Amino acid sequence: MTKADQLEAWIFEHCPMGGYLTNALIASDLEIPSWEASQLIQAYLSAQRAAGSKTLYVLHREVGRTRQAVWKVGVRTADARATSSMFFDDVKVKFHRALEPDLKRITMLNPRAGRQCEAIIDAVGDGALKVLQAAVGGIDPDDVG
Repeated sequence: MTKADQLEAWIFEHCPMGGYLTNALIASDLEIPSWEASQLIQAYLSAQRAAGSKTLYVLHREVGRTRQAVWKVGVRTADARATSSMFFDDVKVKFHRALEPDLKRITMLNPRAGRQCEAIIDAVGDGALKVLQAAVGGIDPDDVG
């Protein structure tokens, strides 16, 4: 039985469609370490995203990140919106944790590059992220395509 199959069996028994699960809940119920519960979740996500997937459920993060994440089992329209919202959150966090500090450090070490770095921070933070947020939050399926 694969890790994805293990989690699917657990979901079938413990988590109805529309229900929630966490790393800690899985680890506790299956009496496994939290790192192993994380592996089960990651394996399931890979399986559900694979071409020709046969998974019974779709998991998406409702809130949080890493081991603190709360996962929802669902395939409703609201679940699609929540998935898009989590994508936006991931992009925003990656920008603020990775790109922005590096650009600020460049500015500190090379003040002449400061204007360029500030322009990038403004363009991404104030421009691209706002456009992305509006796009994922305001998609009308009747206007697409």
